[in-house]
Amino acid sequence: MIDLLNTFDISLSEHQLSQFNQYFDFLVSENEKYNLTAITEKKDVYVKHFLDSMLISKLDIELKGAKIMDIGTGAGFPSVPISILEPSVKITGLDSLNKRIHFLNQLAALIGIQNYEFVHGRAEDFGQDKKYRETYNIAVSRAVAELRLLLEYVMPFVKPGGYFIAYKSVNNEVELESAKNALKCLKTSLVDVVKFDLPLEAGERNLMIFKKEAKLEKKYPRKAGTPKKNPL
Repeated sequence: MIDLLNTFDISLSEHQLSQFNQYFDFLVSENEKYNLTAITEKKDVYVKHFLDSMLISKLDIELKGAKIMDIGTGAGFPSVPISILEPSVKITGLDSLNKRIHFLNQLAALIGIQNYEFVHGRAEDFGQDKKYRETYNIAVSRAVAELRLLLEYVMPFVKPGGYFIAYKSVNNEVELESAKNALKCLKTSLVDVVKFDLPLEAGERNLMIFKKEAKLEKKYPRKAGTPKKNPL
Protein backbone atom coordinates (compact mmCIF):
# COMPACT_ATOMS: atom_id res chain seq x y z
CA MET A 1 0.00 0.00 0.00
CA ILE A 2 2.79 2.44 0.91
CA ASP A 3 4.58 1.84 -2.39
CA LEU A 4 1.35 2.36 -4.33
CA LEU A 5 0.60 5.59 -2.49
CA ASN A 6 4.12 6.90 -2.98
CA THR A 7 3.51 6.71 -6.72
CA PHE A 8 0.87 9.41 -6.27
CA ASP A 9 2.60 11.28 -3.42
CA ILE A 10 -0.07 10.26 -0.91
CA SER A 11 1.08 9.52 2.64
CA LEU A 12 -0.79 7.73 5.42
CA SER A 13 -0.09 7.25 9.12
CA GLU A 14 0.15 3.83 10.72
CA HIS A 15 -3.36 4.35 12.08
CA GLN A 16 -4.73 5.11 8.62
CA LEU A 17 -2.99 2.07 7.15
CA SER A 18 -4.53 -0.04 9.91
CA GLN A 19 -7.97 1.36 9.05
CA PHE A 20 -7.53 0.31 5.42
CA ASN A 21 -6.42 -3.16 6.48
CA GLN A 22 -9.52 -3.51 8.67
CA TYR A 23 -11.65 -2.20 5.81
CA PHE A 24 -10.27 -4.85 3.46
CA ASP A 25 -10.74 -7.69 5.96
CA PHE A 26 -14.33 -6.67 6.73
CA LEU A 27 -15.19 -6.11 3.06
CA VAL A 28 -14.03 -9.58 2.10
CA SER A 29 -15.55 -11.31 5.12
CA GLU A 30 -18.97 -9.70 4.54
CA ASN A 31 -18.94 -9.65 0.73
CA GLU A 32 -20.94 -12.82 0.16
CA LYS A 33 -23.64 -11.68 2.59
CA TYR A 34 -24.06 -8.22 1.06
CA ASN A 35 -22.85 -8.71 -2.55
CA LEU A 36 -20.57 -5.68 -2.30
CA THR A 37 -17.87 -6.18 -4.93
CA ALA A 38 -16.61 -8.57 -7.59
CA ILE A 39 -13.06 -7.49 -6.72
CA THR A 40 -11.69 -9.39 -3.72
CA GLU A 41 -7.96 -9.99 -4.39
CA LYS A 42 -6.03 -7.81 -1.93
CA LYS A 43 -3.84 -5.98 -4.45
CA ASP A 44 -6.87 -5.32 -6.66
CA VAL A 45 -8.95 -3.95 -3.80
CA TYR A 46 -6.13 -1.66 -2.71
CA VAL A 47 -5.58 -0.31 -6.23
CA LYS A 48 -9.03 -0.38 -7.84
CA HIS A 49 -11.02 0.62 -4.75
CA PHE A 50 -8.84 2.29 -2.11
CA LEU A 51 -6.23 4.12 -4.18
CA ASP A 52 -8.74 4.92 -6.91
CA SER A 53 -11.06 6.55 -4.37
CA MET A 54 -8.27 8.73 -2.99
CA LEU A 55 -7.29 10.21 -6.37
CA ILE A 56 -9.61 13.13 -5.60
CA SER A 57 -6.87 14.38 -3.25
CA LYS A 58 -4.70 15.11 -6.30
CA LEU A 59 -7.20 17.64 -7.67
CA ASP A 60 -7.09 21.36 -6.98
CA ILE A 61 -10.18 21.14 -4.75
CA GLU A 62 -10.07 21.71 -0.98
CA LEU A 63 -11.03 18.58 0.95
CA LYS A 64 -10.25 19.72 4.48
CA GLY A 65 -13.51 20.24 6.37
CA ALA A 66 -15.59 19.65 3.24
CA LYS A 67 -19.12 18.28 3.40
CA ILE A 68 -19.30 15.45 0.84
CA MET A 69 -22.27 13.57 -0.62
CA ASP A 70 -21.59 10.12 -2.15
CA ILE A 71 -24.39 9.01 -4.47
CA GLY A 72 -24.74 5.23 -4.87
CA THR A 73 -22.04 4.65 -2.29
CA GLY A 74 -22.27 0.83 -2.37
CA ALA A 75 -19.44 -0.54 -0.25
CA GLY A 76 -18.31 2.98 0.63
CA PHE A 77 -16.37 3.97 -2.47
CA PRO A 78 -15.15 6.61 -2.84
CA SER A 79 -16.32 8.39 0.34
CA VAL A 80 -14.97 6.08 3.07
CA PRO A 81 -11.37 6.03 1.75
CA ILE A 82 -11.63 9.83 1.40
CA SER A 83 -12.74 10.02 5.04
CA ILE A 84 -9.81 7.86 6.15
CA LEU A 85 -7.38 10.02 4.16
CA GLU A 86 -8.87 13.34 5.38
CA PRO A 87 -10.66 12.76 8.71
CA SER A 88 -12.01 16.34 8.82
CA VAL A 89 -14.50 15.72 6.00
CA LYS A 90 -18.16 15.14 6.76
CA ILE A 91 -19.60 12.43 4.53
CA THR A 92 -23.10 11.35 3.64
CA GLY A 93 -23.39 8.08 1.74
CA LEU A 94 -26.67 7.43 -0.06
CA ASP A 95 -27.64 4.04 -1.46
CA SER A 96 -30.88 2.47 -2.64
CA LEU A 97 -30.12 -0.89 -0.96
CA ASN A 98 -30.61 -0.94 2.80
CA LYS A 99 -28.32 -3.94 3.31
CA ARG A 100 -25.40 -1.85 2.06
CA ILE A 101 -26.25 0.88 4.56
CA HIS A 102 -26.23 -1.77 7.31
CA PHE A 103 -22.76 -2.89 6.16
CA LEU A 104 -21.45 0.69 6.08
CA ASN A 105 -22.66 1.53 9.58
CA GLN A 106 -20.91 -1.57 10.91
CA LEU A 107 -17.77 -0.68 8.96
CA ALA A 108 -17.69 2.91 10.24
CA ALA A 109 -17.98 1.73 13.85
CA LEU A 110 -15.28 -0.90 13.28
CA ILE A 111 -12.62 1.31 11.71
CA GLY A 112 -13.48 4.42 13.70
CA ILE A 113 -14.25 7.01 11.05
CA GLN A 114 -15.92 10.19 12.26
CA ASN A 115 -18.50 12.64 10.86
CA TYR A 116 -20.48 10.16 8.77
CA GLU A 117 -24.09 9.46 7.88
CA PHE A 118 -25.25 6.58 5.70
CA VAL A 119 -28.82 6.77 4.45
CA HIS A 120 -31.10 4.44 2.53
CA GLY A 121 -33.13 5.91 -0.31
CA ARG A 122 -33.24 7.33 -3.81
CA ALA A 123 -31.41 10.43 -4.95
CA GLU A 124 -34.58 11.82 -6.55
CA ASP A 125 -36.30 11.86 -3.16
CA PHE A 126 -33.41 13.07 -1.00
CA GLY A 127 -32.54 15.76 -3.54
CA GLN A 128 -35.85 17.46 -2.71
CA ASP A 129 -35.29 17.22 1.06
CA LYS A 130 -34.28 20.56 2.62
CA LYS A 131 -31.87 18.80 4.96
CA TYR A 132 -29.79 17.61 2.01
CA ARG A 133 -30.63 19.90 -0.92
CA GLU A 134 -27.84 22.25 -1.99
CA THR A 135 -25.90 21.79 1.26
CA TYR A 136 -22.73 19.98 0.07
CA ASN A 137 -19.40 21.47 -1.03
CA ILE A 138 -18.57 18.35 -3.00
CA ALA A 139 -20.50 15.41 -4.43
CA VAL A 140 -18.89 12.23 -5.70
CA SER A 141 -20.14 9.18 -7.53
CA ARG A 142 -18.45 6.13 -8.92
CA ALA A 143 -19.82 3.66 -11.49
CA VAL A 144 -23.48 4.49 -10.91
CA ALA A 145 -25.08 5.69 -14.16
CA GLU A 146 -24.41 7.44 -17.45
CA LEU A 147 -23.54 11.10 -17.07
CA ARG A 148 -26.81 12.76 -18.13
CA LEU A 149 -28.70 10.71 -15.53
CA LEU A 150 -26.02 11.11 -12.90
CA LEU A 151 -26.05 14.89 -13.16
CA GLU A 152 -29.75 15.05 -12.32
CA TYR A 153 -29.26 12.67 -9.41
CA VAL A 154 -26.28 14.55 -8.00
CA MET A 155 -26.41 18.29 -8.71
CA PRO A 156 -29.43 19.03 -6.47
CA PHE A 157 -27.20 18.17 -3.48
CA VAL A 158 -24.38 20.55 -4.43
CA LYS A 159 -24.17 24.15 -3.23
CA PRO A 160 -23.86 26.84 -5.89
CA GLY A 161 -20.11 27.16 -6.41
CA GLY A 162 -19.57 23.57 -5.29
CA TYR A 163 -18.19 20.65 -7.26
CA PHE A 164 -19.23 17.24 -8.50
CA ILE A 165 -16.45 14.72 -9.16
CA ALA A 166 -17.57 11.87 -11.42
CA TYR A 167 -15.29 8.82 -11.38
CA LYS A 168 -15.36 7.51 -14.93
CA SER A 169 -13.34 5.13 -17.07
CA VAL A 170 -12.06 5.98 -20.54
CA ASN A 171 -14.04 7.18 -23.56
CA ASN A 172 -16.34 9.65 -21.81
CA GLU A 173 -16.68 11.96 -24.83
CA VAL A 174 -19.94 10.32 -25.94
CA GLU A 175 -21.43 10.71 -22.46
CA LEU A 176 -20.40 14.36 -22.36
CA GLU A 177 -21.99 15.04 -25.73
CA SER A 178 -25.30 13.49 -24.66
CA ALA A 179 -25.20 15.41 -21.36
CA LYS A 180 -25.13 18.92 -22.91
CA ASN A 181 -28.80 19.61 -22.21
CA ALA A 182 -28.54 18.20 -18.68
CA LEU A 183 -25.61 20.52 -17.96
CA LYS A 184 -27.64 23.50 -19.18
CA CYS A 185 -30.79 22.58 -17.24
CA LEU A 186 -28.81 21.88 -14.07
CA LYS A 187 -26.72 25.08 -14.31
CA THR A 188 -23.52 23.11 -14.31
CA SER A 189 -20.28 23.45 -16.26
CA LEU A 190 -17.43 21.06 -16.97
CA VAL A 191 -14.23 22.37 -15.39
CA ASP A 192 -11.74 19.68 -16.33
CA VAL A 193 -11.14 15.99 -16.95
CA VAL A 194 -8.08 14.71 -15.09
CA LYS A 195 -6.67 11.39 -16.22
CA PHE A 196 -4.72 8.94 -14.08
CA ASP A 197 -3.03 5.66 -14.93
CA LEU A 198 -3.59 3.24 -12.07
CA PRO A 199 -0.60 1.06 -11.12
CA LEU A 200 -0.27 -2.69 -11.66
CA GLU A 201 -1.89 -2.32 -15.11
CA ALA A 202 -5.25 -1.59 -13.47
CA GLY A 203 -6.30 0.78 -16.25
CA GLU A 204 -7.07 4.46 -16.61
CA ARG A 205 -9.28 6.56 -14.36
CA ASN A 206 -10.81 9.85 -15.45
CA LEU A 207 -12.03 12.27 -12.81
CA MET A 208 -14.55 14.61 -14.40
CA ILE A 209 -14.85 17.88 -12.48
CA PHE A 210 -18.12 19.80 -12.72
CA LYS A 211 -18.97 23.10 -11.04
CA LYS A 212 -22.47 24.23 -10.07
CA GLU A 213 -22.97 27.80 -11.22
CA ALA A 214 -26.32 28.69 -9.60
CA LYS A 215 -29.28 27.38 -7.60
CA LEU A 216 -31.54 24.91 -9.41
CA GLU A 217 -35.18 25.20 -10.27
CA LYS A 218 -37.31 23.36 -7.73
CA LYS A 219 -38.48 20.84 -10.36
CA TYR A 220 -35.05 19.14 -10.33
CA PRO A 221 -34.61 16.35 -9.54
CA ARG A 222 -37.80 15.03 -11.07
CA LYS A 223 -39.80 12.24 -9.46
CA ALA A 224 -38.15 8.87 -8.85
CA GLY A 225 -37.78 6.91 -12.06
CA THR A 226 -38.42 9.87 -14.39
CA PRO A 227 -34.76 10.73 -15.13
CA LYS A 228 -34.09 7.19 -16.29
CA LYS A 229 -37.27 7.02 -18.41
CA ASN A 230 -36.86 10.49 -19.87
CA PRO A 231 -33.26 11.76 -19.54
CA LEU A 232 -32.63 15.48 -19.86
